[in-house]
Amino acid sequence: MAHSPTQSLAKRPSLLAPGLLVLTLVGVFGFRFTGAESIDLAVQSFFWRGDHWLINPNEPIGLWLAYDGPKVLLILFALWLITVALFPHFGPAAMGRRRALYLLACLAVVPLVCTQLRAVTHMATPRELVMYQGKYAHLLLFETKPEPYPSHAFPAGHASGGFALLGLAFAWTSHRARRIGIAIGLALGAWMGVYQIARGEHFLSHTLVTTALAWFLCVMLSRVIRPVDLAA
Repeated sequence: MAHSPTQSLAKRPSLLAPGLLVLTLVGVFGFRFTGAESIDLAVQSFFWRGDHWLINPNEPIGLWLAYDGPKVLLILFALWLITVALFPHFGPAAMGRRRALYLLACLAVVPLVCTQLRAVTHMATPRELVMYQGKYAHLLLFETKPEPYPSHAFPAGHASGGFALLGLAFAWTSHRARRIGIAIGLALGAWMGVYQIARGEHFLSHTLVTTALAWFLCVMLSRVIRPVDLAA
């Protein structure tokens, strides 16, 4: 039976849009001549109070609500997916082994890629910069960094776990399921990402690139694992 263009796109989503978005964001925020640095600084100025950050990085309620709590939820979700992958009858009929394995791959690959890329990007967190009472100059992605220079800020690692749930948008073909998946992935990723921005751990650009990269990786994994293959 022939598939409609919409069905074909749902079964094999394009890598072009997320790939172009990643390249565009990296290019715009990676060079000083684009002026995009001012966007990062303007957003950060809302959270920087002159001698401290809007959110205390060690405040226990904030840590639980936006740092440790979401991590626990993601771990529990991953454990449930492992159970469904091993014993499909423990999950709903709409899930199945292949969808569980795909979502597990998203939860593993997206944070892994984002954190490992930091060794290449060599970017400092805002709180490490002189302008925020740190000790390093604010250097952009494609600027030469002196040794030693921090290398644990870009892309955003914590928010990548939330954005990995964008995989939910590619695990089913219905428009409703996709909208719900996008909403969940963006909501949790943004919640975790804004928290990190507010306590000086990331710039806005770090989180935006992480969002686009998570989208790209989830699409790539969906084309390899094919979670919407109803024969699985």
